[in-house]
Amino acid sequence: MPPPPHLSFAQSAYHELSLYSHIPAARQPQILRVISGITGMLPETTLEHHLVYKPKRPRQLGQNMELYYLQLISIVPEEQKHGEVEGGYDVKSQKWRMRLEDVPEPTRKPVTSRNVLGAGFGEGDSLGLVDSLGFMLQTNYFMTVSTLIHNNIIITLSQVLLPPTSHAAPNAQYGNPYPTSGLQPLDPARSWVLRAAVRVQSHQDLESINTGVNELKGFKELMRGMCGLEVVERLALDTRVR
Repeated sequence: MPPPPHLSFAQSAYHELSLYSHIPAARQPQILRVISGITGMLPETTLEHHLVYKPKRPRQLGQNMELYYLQLISIVPEEQKHGEVEGGYDVKSQKWRMRLEDVPEPTRKPVTSRNVLGAGFGEGDSLGLVDSLGFMLQTNYFMTVSTLIHNNIIITLSQVLLPPTSHAAPNAQYGNPYPTSGLQPLDPARSWVLRAAVRVQSHQDLESINTGVNELKGFKELMRGMCGLEVVERLALDTRVR
């Protein structure tokens, strides 16, 4: 199905290797300082808006094809994050990117391994495109993300935030980050998730896979004593619609 008129997008597909760690709220500042020292850079902290979609049509009985959840992600611009924009938050005018994640592979690798399909949208109706592809909105949330880079490793420290419920606001089903003081952590303990990830072009590129695995193992050793970076149970990252 073609995208809506006047909407351009750039598609990318890659294989992702990753490790995860649960970080208690009290240790988040210390962990961030340690990683900043390792990488030699200050973290880039952003507020992300996530929209989670599921296929409109349920899988038919006897159908072998799996159905997956899809995410649209945008970064709330700084000028919007630090003050009310005239006219409020317009979800349809944000710059969205799409992320479709496969189920992690059942593997004995010392890292989580899965395929990812992404697309960055240009100007146009991104929400209309997703609707035209046969998806409907399931839920929304926000996420504070601090990002750092160590060689080929993308390191993120993130916390999921939920917006206050407001059925009266325009496009309320998509969520609104304002006021940001109203965003509350999903986890009552206010914990964070540390994620270290390496992207390679293909799961068939064994040399790049091995290099990425070794980089992640090296970073895991650097963080030993501070936190334990581990493989996540694959079903905890299952993106299939049940």
